Amino acid sequence: MKNQTPAPQRKNIWLLGWISLFTDISSQMIYPLLPNFLLDLGANKKTIGLIEGLAEAGGAIFKVFSGAWSDKWRKRKLFIFLGYGLSTISRPILYVATTWGSVLGVKLLDRLGKATRTPARDALIADSAAQNKKGRDFGIHRAMDRLGSLLGPLLALWILSATMGQVRQVFLYALIPAILALFFIPFLQENNSQSIDNQAISSHTEKIKNPAFWWFIGAFTLFTLGNSSNAFLLLKAQEVGIEWFMMPLLWAIYNLVCAISSPILGRLSDYVGRKSVLAVSFLYYALIYLGFAYFDSIEAIWILFGLFGVHYGLSEGVSKAYIADLVGSSQRGRAYGILDSASGLALLPASLLMGAIWDAWGSQWAFLVSAGFSLLGLVVFVANWRK
Repeated sequence: MKNQTPAPQRKNIWLLGWISLFTDISSQMIYPLLPNFLLDLGANKKTIGLIEGLAEAGGAIFKVFSGAWSDKWRKRKLFIFLGYGLSTISRPILYVATTWGSVLGVKLLDRLGKATRTPARDALIADSAAQNKKGRDFGIHRAMDRLGSLLGPLLALWILSATMGQVRQVFLYALIPAILALFFIPFLQENNSQSIDNQAISSHTEKIKNPAFWWFIGAFTLFTLGNSSNAFLLLKAQEVGIEWFMMPLLWAIYNLVCAISSPILGRLSDYVGRKSVLAVSFLYYALIYLGFAYFDSIEAIWILFGLFGVHYGLSEGVSKAYIADLVGSSQRGRAYGILDSASGLALLPASLLMGAIWDAWGSQWAFLVSAGFSLLGLVVFVANWRK
């Protein structure tokens, strides 16, 4: 019976799934429209890279602290509520934005909210998941998150049609699902048992000593140097001739594949092992980016967006479950904070590099360099297997 998740803890996974679903409906109503919105405000591709990178880096710095504090105080719900609340506040501000600098401010506030909630949320999922089904349970959560990301662009497309292309109306209506997400948070149950994984758990004040954890952080950081903002994928679609008003539908296809693949590949990692699935994710990403580099037809880009969704299933939930395998309950908030901070800080140079190479030598070289960083990450990750 030790592999079964107690009902109240199991409920946390579904509640957090619904919270993420409504939050992502809100955020993904906005996301596919932002690159073109920023271009209309006078930003170039390098500036878009700067905005995306600064926002992620600013939030990343805070994740280590928020994760460690949630470990120390064992108040996961508090950090979850504050984080989602900050992101909700940012929605109406975007409605009145008139410069790309104001959009940067909105992104920073939104990322601060994400930095506050994400380590605590992932730690609560890890503590609530069944011991031998962490891949499945993280996959379920990520699938609901991506389902919201699927519905968000479709809802944005409907609003654009109803308002004759009024982008700012989409930004305003995005506030509604963000508010709905907050209503689920009071029903979450804190878990203070400290014995979920039946392992000896060290104090939250001690350093994370498992070398496999630090090797993975290094490999994932290298990978992230090639994993720039997905805004560049939307710019690639625009470059080949896909109209801007079709971006929400294109993004919806990507998220549909994410939602389908996440629980399937997460459960697969429970059977075949996380490391094998994660290694495939590094290689798969490089192959997809090679496709974005060399294919310039509209049909190819639609297909590549769908295929790119499989990478999400291979990496996102599986990487979270892998951290849960490596780190005890009392340090998971900090561990997820370190992972998210490392990737977030790497996203700033990644996005700046992507934008600079694109402006200087075109999109093909930008995607080729990104694919190269993913392969470097794979080398580092595999190098630790026998250590």
